Amino acid sequence: MKISVIIPMYNEEDNVLRTLVEVNSIMKDYEDYEILVVDDGSKDETIRLAKEFSLTNPYVHVHRQSVNMGMGRALRTGFEKSDGNIIITIDADLSYNASHINLLTFELLNDETIDIVVGSPYMEGGEVKNVPFFRLFISKVANKFVGYSMSENLSTVTSVLRAYRREVLDSMELESNGTNINLEILSKAIATRYKIKEIPALLEGRQLGKSKLKFRSKTISHVLFSLYEKPMILFGVMGLFLCLIGIVSGIYLFYEYTLGTLDPTRPLMLFMVLMIISGIQILIFGFVATQISLLKREIYIVQKENKLSKK
Repeated sequence: MKISVIIPMYNEEDNVLRTLVEVNSIMKDYEDYEILVVDDGSKDETIRLAKEFSLTNPYVHVHRQSVNMGMGRALRTGFEKSDGNIIITIDADLSYNASHINLLTFELLNDETIDIVVGSPYMEGGEVKNVPFFRLFISKVANKFVGYSMSENLSTVTSVLRAYRREVLDSMELESNGTNINLEILSKAIATRYKIKEIPALLEGRQLGKSKLKFRSKTISHVLFSLYEKPMILFGVMGLFLCLIGIVSGIYLFYEYTLGTLDPTRPLMLFMVLMIISGIQILIFGFVATQISLLKREIYIVQKENKLSKK
């Protein structure tokens, strides 16, 4: 059973040696493994330091992307280049300690029914240390919001800390280049009925270097993904809100009617009708979008069967 550990890196010269030493130390307990560093077009000394480390460590392989294409593309490169039966992904700054690799691997080795293991600092037993309040707040809100759009009851959906069986990734047509790849994988895994398990994890604040994540763009992309995954979040709320305005307007007009002061030519009459009709139309749009989303999942199942049949 070969294990592949994929570490995407971008301008991580402060962390690269520390991370590789710690991960390599953990992996020495396994008979067959590989560590894949995917440099995402770093402009500092990351690639040089990683290659130097690999010269004296034959289990470490370095792959370079000529330009910065995003975490998703780096992970996809790692998936393509790896050949392990179990694939682990982990952050380059070790926000999740390398010891989590053992915990993730243990779950897959000891339960053949599990296909994906996700490290979660937000589930019961999970922990967060030294993470800035604003970053932690945004992360928790994002995970709650995006998690709601998925059918599985997962407390952490954006984390990179994961373990996959090879056949899971081989069965998917992955497209994301950014951090949305973590959401895309879970979405397609749920749609194709793979079993996902969360385990408690410890998330620690970055000790060296600067975070490369852009919170504004990341938040927007996660919101858009959630709306794409569950359209009724948007259409349902908007439709019900407009219908409610129309109903309240109708109640007010009925009240005026009972008082004998209702003027049929008042614009409020037209406003009430427009609100109710618009609300119903938007709810219908939401229903159609939901059906399209469900159809999309059937497509994922067909893609899974086709890809696995070619292996």
